[in-house]
Amino acid sequence: MITEEMARKQLETLHQEGSAFAKSFAEEEETEDFEVEYQRWYSRALPLMKRLAPDRYAEFQRFYTRDAKMDVHWSRDHVIQDVIWGVEDDTHDLWQEAGRCLRSQLALLKSVSDRLAWSALDSEDQAERGLQLALLETARDLMDIDARSAGALAGKLLELYLRKLAAKHKLRFRKDRPPTRELVEALKTAKVFDIPVGSQAIWLAEIDHRSRAEGESPTKLQVRDLIDGTHWLITNAF
Repeated sequence: MITEEMARKQLETLHQEGSAFAKSFAEEEETEDFEVEYQRWYSRALPLMKRLAPDRYAEFQRFYTRDAKMDVHWSRDHVIQDVIWGVEDDTHDLWQEAGRCLRSQLALLKSVSDRLAWSALDSEDQAERGLQLALLETARDLMDIDARSAGALAGKLLELYLRKLAAKHKLRFRKDRPPTRELVEALKTAKVFDIPVGSQAIWLAEIDHRSRAEGESPTKLQVRDLIDGTHWLITNAF
């Protein structure tokens, strides 16, 4: 799981690191350790782009590697991988072409960071989050009166949150309304949730199931876990 604060720090770190070794392009000095430095940087930047800006992910990737689906490339359509593979081109300076691609990737990272700041000002999202948190407090107040009802309310909020998160990351399901546990499993598979958060979310989904199903009701402690866990997800995940 990645919070907004963590995302900002990671984007800033990657931008600083990338800018530092991108200076070699400006100085027109090809360095032997470029491949190692770039691959280390790219391996961290790529999954972060996929998580934070799935609509720009393919574009970011395209500056590193060629699109196998495209048969025709423009004369200046070189990518960073050309330098790493040692592709020969007598008409273009591949080192400078790679520098151009890297600068474009750095610009994309910066735009994603700016988007986070813009999103934080989105009044509609803020209003929705405020309503969800208010309903969670209602569930907390209801817990001493009817634990099952409190759990059902918190579980519904958990489901809505997971559904919206899955839609944001363009996850597909066989059913129009997959159960909560299936939503969690899909988010884990897509690496939106890391292992610890995914395991906790599975537990919350189980409590949600107990709250809605006939039979043994969840305990007050379990309902409290569901409310607290859903609160954490809503306020920390995006």
